[in-house]
Amino acid sequence: MNEFDDLENTLAAELRRRSGEVAGADGMAGRARRHARVVRRRRAIAVAGVTAVALAVAVPAALSLRPVPQTAPDPAHSPTTSQTPAPTPSETPSPDPTTPPPSTPPSSPPAVPPVETDEPQQPEQPVAGGTTELVLDGMPTGAPPAISWVFETTFYTEDGRELPIPEDMFFPFAIRDGAIGQLPGTTEGRLPDIGNSDATGAVVGREPGNGPVLSYDGFLLAEYLPAEDIVWAGQADGGGTGPGGRDVPPDQQLDPVGFLDDYALVSNVSTDEELWAGVRIDSFAPGEPTPPITPPWDIVEVTAVSQPAGLVVGFTEIRDDGTCSAVYEADADEPLWSTCEYSFDHFSPDGRYLVGADDYRDGEGNASMVVVEARTGAVVHTYDGWYIGAATFEDDDHVLLSVRLVDDAERQVALVRCDLTGACELATPAVRVDQYSDAYGFGLQRW
Repeated sequence: MNEFDDLENTLAAELRRRSGEVAGADGMAGRARRHARVVRRRRAIAVAGVTAVALAVAVPAALSLRPVPQTAPDPAHSPTTSQTPAPTPSETPSPDPTTPPPSTPPSSPPAVPPVETDEPQQPEQPVAGGTTELVLDGMPTGAPPAISWVFETTFYTEDGRELPIPEDMFFPFAIRDGAIGQLPGTTEGRLPDIGNSDATGAVVGREPGNGPVLSYDGFLLAEYLPAEDIVWAGQADGGGTGPGGRDVPPDQQLDPVGFLDDYALVSNVSTDEELWAGVRIDSFAPGEPTPPITPPWDIVEVTAVSQPAGLVVGFTEIRDDGTCSAVYEADADEPLWSTCEYSFDHFSPDGRYLVGADDYRDGEGNASMVVVEARTGAVVHTYDGWYIGAATFEDDDHVLLSVRLVDDAERQVALVRCDLTGACELATPAVRVDQYSDAYGFGLQRW
């Protein structure tokens, strides 16, 4: 056994620990290797789903931010579509979060002293459709994230509060004076726990399940509860008594993804024998409950939905060496376009864009993230960096990237805000962690 075998085994063990697997752990690690590290983000129990295998490729950290023009994509890897690609943005948007950021508290991440260079290089003017190399040293500093985020065990909410959370809670959402989020599973099987913490950060309740997910308007929160064989939705603020639960067959498990119009909850279905057993939609609209329906999409697993745009994206094929994805309108049986080059994690709040990475993800993180037009697949911008652990939209015009740049045995980590033409800034201070640690994460978002 060589050092790379040791590294693979170590990371596989870390995945099993984070996923809370008591039995069947090898199978879980294998599935994570096969079908993209962040696709089953709610089951990964890590920020954007840490997977098993990583070869640490050392790259210099002290480089300048260099937006460069993007070359035309190889026709062989272009999205398959019958539509004319929409033009990419012509203006460079300025970060202008609509929600006031939280004030910088004494417990905020430590600041990083500036790095002096003999001849500081001025970044080129960002170009739409180009590629930006992400380097933290010398990157300008901007406002804190306008969406919820996590630093170690402090959860920063959208409304500016700071809440202590358990160190192993992921994708938290503020409810009452505490938080709800995912915790490592405590029962046999592949499910994590859904846990609640109080104002002190102590866990006050937990049970196996998948979710939670939020409706776009933030009104409903949904989760799958196997102990009751239901998928449940209720008011996200913890008030009210409805809508209630929808029955799930005992031999099935659901993984809620998100809501479409009229509070239609989209969930992936799995069984003990079949990991990808289909997709179902449950209505949580006002009125009497209706039976679940099977959508017409030729999708193996849905990865994101957009209520404002009425779109879904997911895998049409999952292979040992990669995946293919497609975007559908919610009521259509034919895709708008498909690709075997990228896989996608989130829509922008307005549903115009998608953010994703390579079709095959295997390791500590992604070498790049890409933003594309959701209805055409046209590439808007690419962001390169070893590694980018996760990405989500902060608003319609900005993405937040969880960057983990290799620096010998350590990692420089930060949340980086970028617009869609490649201009980037630090949304949090850069800090150093070891290869197996996470400092930053995202809270549960509505998109």
